[in-house]
Amino acid sequence: MTSVENIYTTDSLFREDNFTKIERTPTYFGCENNRLLGWLHKAPFVKQGDCCVVLCPPLGVEYMSTYRSIRYIADYFALAGIPALRFDYHGTGDSSGYNRNEDRVPFWIESIEQAYQQIKLATGCSKVGMFGLRLGATLATLAAEKLELEFLILWSPLESGRRYIREIKTIQMTGAVREDEKQPSILEAGGIVYWPDTEYHISGINLLKIIPKAEKIVIIPRDDMNESFKLHDFYKTKNLNVTQISLPGSSDMLLDAYFTKVPHTSISKIVKWVKEHVKSTTTPNLNHPKYEQTSINQYLVPVDIPTNTLANEITLKDKFFWFGENEDRFAITSINLNHYDHTLPKIIIINSGATHRVGPSRLYVTLARQLCGYGFQVFRIDIPGLGDSYVDDRQLEHDEYIETSSTEIKSIIDKINKNGEKNTFILTGLCSGAYFSFHAALDLQDENIVESILINPLVFYWEKGMSFENSTSGNVSAWNWYKQAMLEPESWKKLFGGNVNYKQIFKTISTRIILKVKPITKRIFSSNSTRNEVNSKKEKDLDKDLMKITENNTHLTFVLSKSDPGYDLLMTSAGSTARKLCKQKKLDIIIIKNADHTFSKFKPRKDAIISYIEHIKQRYIVDTEKESENE
Repeated sequence: MTSVENIYTTDSLFREDNFTKIERTPTYFGCENNRLLGWLHKAPFVKQGDCCVVLCPPLGVEYMSTYRSIRYIADYFALAGIPALRFDYHGTGDSSGYNRNEDRVPFWIESIEQAYQQIKLATGCSKVGMFGLRLGATLATLAAEKLELEFLILWSPLESGRRYIREIKTIQMTGAVREDEKQPSILEAGGIVYWPDTEYHISGINLLKIIPKAEKIVIIPRDDMNESFKLHDFYKTKNLNVTQISLPGSSDMLLDAYFTKVPHTSISKIVKWVKEHVKSTTTPNLNHPKYEQTSINQYLVPVDIPTNTLANEITLKDKFFWFGENEDRFAITSINLNHYDHTLPKIIIINSGATHRVGPSRLYVTLARQLCGYGFQVFRIDIPGLGDSYVDDRQLEHDEYIETSSTEIKSIIDKINKNGEKNTFILTGLCSGAYFSFHAALDLQDENIVESILINPLVFYWEKGMSFENSTSGNVSAWNWYKQAMLEPESWKKLFGGNVNYKQIFKTISTRIILKVKPITKRIFSSNSTRNEVNSKKEKDLDKDLMKITENNTHLTFVLSKSDPGYDLLMTSAGSTARKLCKQKKLDIIIIKNADHTFSKFKPRKDAIISYIEHIKQRYIVDTEKESENE
């Protein structure tokens, strides 16, 4: 695939320096209590026509994986003089609402209709096009039954809802963590639940029965399957102006968030096709009533956590929060208007892996909103290169372990404390977010960090060139897999039949022995101060760093999935110190059963949130009933 730099420098329409000048404006819009988050992309230095575009993202894990690609698609349209609005459907991403037990499809289609009206208000354009990816393409087509569109771009559309549901069921069957047989089975995959009414509605979708009101339609089929012309031929029979283009890139966008690639070449071709075929002979109404973008969102949030201290609903206020030296780092901060206690620690939630501030399976959004119910102010942040914290050097994008993480965290702490306040802080995050929280507690000893809550860390020390496979966590995961396999007769047949990788087994076992012996040898030589001093310079010492953090009155808490390598990693590297700190009540370990690394299943994800909040309540929330009894 052509590199980003080559795309920028060989195409005058999409020059590299132009991308740095795009205006990307976040805004909340939509009806009361169903507010949506959107980003409007415009290039003020490019002549704008009277046409704009709404981008409809996919759902679930595909939404997380394609977030960066959708952002780039909006950029490319903006540079072509076509303002673009990307947004999150109701109950997804940063928008209000939850994925409740009801038919969600009407809410998603209504969200598209609201985005359609929003971009016309914000730009003065009278003509609107629509771009959809995967299920977003399907939803865009359904919305286009009512909405008049200048063009409709369908990339990897799901023609049959029934087929999509079959895909979800297949993915669910291949999950790494077994279902809890005591719990009723629900349809879920990729971190989203398809409730029965939603499943029924999606199953009934057939695009071969839908006639979109679009002047021009472009279909781009999946590049990892045999090309189908069913939808194209159907539209032809209805005398619609339809074109089918084969382009690579859909499979690259849908990889796991860390491995996903932005198909710049294909995106640029799509946008240039639109620019050439959608001729705008008029200019937008520049005198249209000024529509003010709003950075504040207020809405009701149902409380899912069982408790006697909260009402059934809270009134939440979300607000955009910019930080960093150039005020170009993005975060969303949330408080409960009915109950906000400014004396409580501020909670900062940091990116997980290569995903943005929503968190895998929308974990961060749910966690933040429930924490607000108890009076906390919560900040969900994007570190530079992820989400909407942009970096001009595109080579620095998409890096899940950045070297400047503690500097970035200090910058948001400084911004929160800008009026001379001395707040206390809780740092937390999953995976790389746990890594950042751990190292900020080490590096920022003067910033009143009262606790770091590490959710499923995979490493404590990271260097460029490392990979999960060659890390300690990689060995622990492989070891745990082999332990489980030893309980299955089929595995022994493969072993004695020669159908296994003996070299990999030997490597896993030998590495495991070294990891077990290493702490013992370290204790043996610890009495020799000179030898210990030399070792501490050569390697990272988790025992020492755990002690350093807790001696600074920063509490450490680990929230760990039982099947994840986090517990084994901690105990293998610093077991004696961890046990000592547990006894001293300076460190807590919370184990979540039946959970995978990202809590992609509904029940264990809810268990993790409940356990997390109960821990927070016990440490920071005064029990007024007990207090009055003591008095």
